[in-house]
Amino acid sequence: MSKMTSRERVFAAVTMQELPDQLPVNPLLMTRGIREGGVRVDQVLLDGEAMAKAKIKAHQKFGGDVVVAGTDLFTPVENLGAVLEYLPYAQPSLVEHPAPTKEAFYRLKDNYLKNGFNPEKGRLRAIQEEIRTLIREGWKDTHALATPVGGPITTAQLVTGTDNFFTYLAEDPDFAKEVIELSLDVVKNVCRMMFEAGVDVCNILDPFCSSDILPPEMYREFGLPYQQRLFAYIKEIGGIGFTHTCTFTQPIWSDIANSGTFNFNGDMYPGADHAKRAIGDKISLMGTLSPYSTLVHGTPEDVAREVKKLAVEVGYNGGFVCMPGCDIDWTVPEENMRALIDTCASIKYPIDIEALGDLSNVYLAGHPKHPGMRKISTDNDQMVRMGIQKKANKTPEEEVYSNLADAILEYDGDKVVEWTKKGLELGLTPQQIIFDGLSLGMKMVGDLYERNERFITDMIKSAKTMEKAMAILVPLLEASGSGDGNKETVVVGLIRGNTQDIGKNLVVLMLKANGFNVIDLGKNVKPEQFVEAAEANNAVAIGISVMTNSSVIYAEKTVELLKEKGLADKYLVMTGGSAMNEQIASQIGAKYGSDANAAVSLVKEHIKATA
Repeated sequence: MSKMTSRERVFAAVTMQELPDQLPVNPLLMTRGIREGGVRVDQVLLDGEAMAKAKIKAHQKFGGDVVVAGTDLFTPVENLGAVLEYLPYAQPSLVEHPAPTKEAFYRLKDNYLKNGFNPEKGRLRAIQEEIRTLIREGWKDTHALATPVGGPITTAQLVTGTDNFFTYLAEDPDFAKEVIELSLDVVKNVCRMMFEAGVDVCNILDPFCSSDILPPEMYREFGLPYQQRLFAYIKEIGGIGFTHTCTFTQPIWSDIANSGTFNFNGDMYPGADHAKRAIGDKISLMGTLSPYSTLVHGTPEDVAREVKKLAVEVGYNGGFVCMPGCDIDWTVPEENMRALIDTCASIKYPIDIEALGDLSNVYLAGHPKHPGMRKISTDNDQMVRMGIQKKANKTPEEEVYSNLADAILEYDGDKVVEWTKKGLELGLTPQQIIFDGLSLGMKMVGDLYERNERFITDMIKSAKTMEKAMAILVPLLEASGSGDGNKETVVVGLIRGNTQDIGKNLVVLMLKANGFNVIDLGKNVKPEQFVEAAEANNAVAIGISVMTNSSVIYAEKTVELLKEKGLADKYLVMTGGSAMNEQIASQIGAKYGSDANAAVSLVKEHIKATA
């Protein structure tokens, strides 16, 4: 097979009309690419030419078949007025939503309808200039040019804030659709500007559509129709649209294949090999080298083996571009970047699978044996495994606890009120009802979520069910002197440089469900803010969510600040999130919680140990 240019190679894979000459690779040199230019991210985000030149240096150094302009999914919501903090070593962080209330949204909408889309707001002109600079320098002649754009529903939840948007989805779906509709119009205009500048592909980043977040039926109502309209528009103006959705997406793969996208990329849990078998004959796939456990923390040999496994399991007959599952971190080692790109270049079509060696002990991201898979904290919890003892002859107390847990699992408000009252009539204390019945039900819901059997919206419904019981129990607790004033306090936040707060919100929800007072500091929290809030509220624990490896330094700084103030032994510092694991947490002096249930257990163990 004759040697192709990078551009020819990518389009052969994406269109699936012929085999590429070798395994195409998109190394996602966005913030990591800027690093090679010797500048910080915040120095170039508004300077398209400087950003292009930094990335050109990265591609000249490492190689790769796709050049990506821009860095993130925030451009549509920034255009609508979101306030971002530009960070030196990571993607921007959203610090203020443009419309956190309905009143604010209608003001925003009225202004938008009156004045129209404003191409001067945000970084759109800078990214256009980046694309034009890449084209002037000849990169479109030899490479595919792409840019990320936030998708309709993802932009909508950034407009209002995650918690608010979940409430609208559940309680006011028509209003939620109004927000998505406005967001779709902005996303269309952003895509139009990118194609006018000369980009080949707009990769529509829609992580809010993940089945970790939305049940499939909600995606089909609030996500898919707007994606279909967007991809139809992109096709109409002569562009190409890809789509990216993170983590667990198996229940909606067939929907994605029918959305109008040319390519699906992301983590593809429970594995890109499964996605290949399910929809790989319909659309091309791009992914899904593990961005943290393998690319950041693995060795070059680990990277090479995982790339080879992807070639064997996903790219064996074409239709595949190798890429990290999500944006790569600023801290990815140079040798691992080279291993990714050089290994792809060494794999020629048709692929000689035997020549790639024994890959039987190599696992793709999403496989239970992949080193990046988090352990579910309730694996060995017998109460969760069995529910509440499903035995025939329960004591009256066990009958109450069993029915309370079932009510939480069934989102049955009437039932939870009925059995709360029965428990009180039986002489159970409010604390027993909360911790032996209601909280266990929440723990069971959390376990089902970690196993991809429930969704975030289900956990919220369970929490709202529990609130109906708490309306009865809280006055009794206060009357007995066991009210809010005597709750232990936990300070929780998403560390500086991070804005993906859904996991943090689940931790907050579970802590509250277990009777703790929670001070939620929100997103993009500085180390000083954690320490100040813990001192001001006499907290027992600080919970830090870390979603990007480059932000681990801020979690470490929080621990250092506590040591400097002589407070290291006063608070439990616990951390979790996609960039954390047991080893990293231990290195910085914190405890690691793999999920929301684990966070609750860590706090309880700490209180017991210090009592």
